[in-house]
Amino acid sequence: MGDLQLAHLRQYHEILTDFGRMAPDTSDVDRLLQLACVQAARGIGIAHSKVMRYRPEVGDLLIVAGVGWKPGVVGHVALGTDLASPPGRALQVRQAVVIDDVPNDPDFRYAPVLRKHGIVSALNVPVVIDGSVWGVLEVDSETPRHFGADDTQFLSGLANVLGLALHGRFGLAQVAEAAAEATLTLAKERTLLEELRHRSKNDLQLVLAMLVMQKRKQTDDQSRRGFEHLMNRVTAISIAHDQLVPNKGVGRIELAGYLQSLCGNLALRRENIRIETDLAPIELPHEVAVALALIVNELTTNALKYAFPEGRSGRIAVSFRTDGQGEGCLRVRDDGVGMGPPRAGSSGSELIARLAKQLGGRVEPENLPVGTGFVISFPLVT
Repeated sequence: MGDLQLAHLRQYHEILTDFGRMAPDTSDVDRLLQLACVQAARGIGIAHSKVMRYRPEVGDLLIVAGVGWKPGVVGHVALGTDLASPPGRALQVRQAVVIDDVPNDPDFRYAPVLRKHGIVSALNVPVVIDGSVWGVLEVDSETPRHFGADDTQFLSGLANVLGLALHGRFGLAQVAEAAAEATLTLAKERTLLEELRHRSKNDLQLVLAMLVMQKRKQTDDQSRRGFEHLMNRVTAISIAHDQLVPNKGVGRIELAGYLQSLCGNLALRRENIRIETDLAPIELPHEVAVALALIVNELTTNALKYAFPEGRSGRIAVSFRTDGQGEGCLRVRDDGVGMGPPRAGSSGSELIARLAKQLGGRVEPENLPVGTGFVISFPLVT
């Protein structure tokens, strides 16, 4: 090991020690997050760093602290949680993500906020609290750079200390809330259900990580696209675990929150394409809500790909209503150039038809003056 590398490792050790000493004494969460960004930038020797908090209610990663960003970024700009988003992949697979050339890497989307700041290389690591990914810590470089194993270990260590410190802050509030629970039995039941949800979420993250590895091994575009479609579907299912309704029994999901989170995730995949939602509140069994979300994922992803040629702006509308007589109605519409009916034999078309049949419902195209629309009607099982 050379003198320069040894000095670098000593600096990493000193910074982690300093942060570990200061974190317990920092009672304000915002100050703690900002301190993590400062220490990350200082350690890596870089001008840009940020912490992003996962918001399951809207399906994005909000930048909540940062160093080196222009006014209007921290607290306002959000990034996607899908696998084409660098921090989204770190969130979903629960692993560090290193990208040497963000603008030209075919596996990732070049987010507008990175483009405006001239970012070309990035390193993302998950921030874990009590077994669940709370958010992502990222460092960004304006000059081409490869973040090596030492950099990754340092940033992961910093994220781990941050996660422990955040757990301590949030743990106090959780203890107070638990003390107000009506009975000990109810508190135990919630803990068990939460543990089950965490384990299921972790299993899906493992599946996504394996799919990412397999995608990298594919040499032809069709196979890579197939893996990408599959990963997006698994991500849609994963979001469901963040929407389970507490105290409503096993497997209950509030559909409006679930679809809103899913659409918030999808909306970040294309600039100038709005995804608007109009969703009636209803709690549904897990399998029904997931089937509807997969249908929305297929139709919305298809519209984002084909209904709006590059440079064209537009909107996609997702709505859900009940007719008061025991039937639900899901609509997905766009004002794009038109796509026609789903292609016969395509995996997406087959999946939508199978899911609708699973719900005991039907899929019908809408005759719109502009764009494409589909209506999924099905009997409600609440």
